[in-house]
Amino acid sequence: MPGSPGPKGQKGDHGDNRAIEVKLANMEAEIRILKSKLEITNKLHAFSMGKKSGKKLFVTNHEKMTFSKVKALCTELQGTVAIPRNAEENKAIQEVAKGTAFLGITDEVTEGQFMYVTGGRLTYSNWKKNEPNDYGSGEDCVTILDNGLWNDGSCQSLHVAVCEFPA
Repeated sequence: MPGSPGPKGQKGDHGDNRAIEVKLANMEAEIRILKSKLEITNKLHAFSMGKKSGKKLFVTNHEKMTFSKVKALCTELQGTVAIPRNAEENKAIQEVAKGTAFLGITDEVTEGQFMYVTGGRLTYSNWKKNEPNDYGSGEDCVTILDNGLWNDGSCQSLHVAVCEFPA
């Protein structure tokens, strides 16, 4: 017959788990980074591959949306609304858009003073004749037309989304 249990002893040594805990923390951080990159890659995959010009890649999903939605989409993808800074980039955006698309240029802050959404005044432009004209005093966003020329139009209009990324 077993006897009655004896007194409880002192707690034993937990051992050294620091190395395992560090490895686990590193793996968890790496998984978070990989998940973030995978999410962005999946979203970019939804876009058709675009056109490279210099150190920029212009891509579109050919979806039409308002300017604020284009800006939000490009930001979510860690890019910006397409901004042509020379004739070559303008041509690349025109070829990717295959129709009227918003550019990352507005005069929303000061009427008649067109600025890049990333900051700074225009250094290149390709306006259609008699544009910009602020027709009806509500044209604060810039679009590129299928012929590559620019027009100012309503930011609430629906146009193709074209984003740019460093290439």
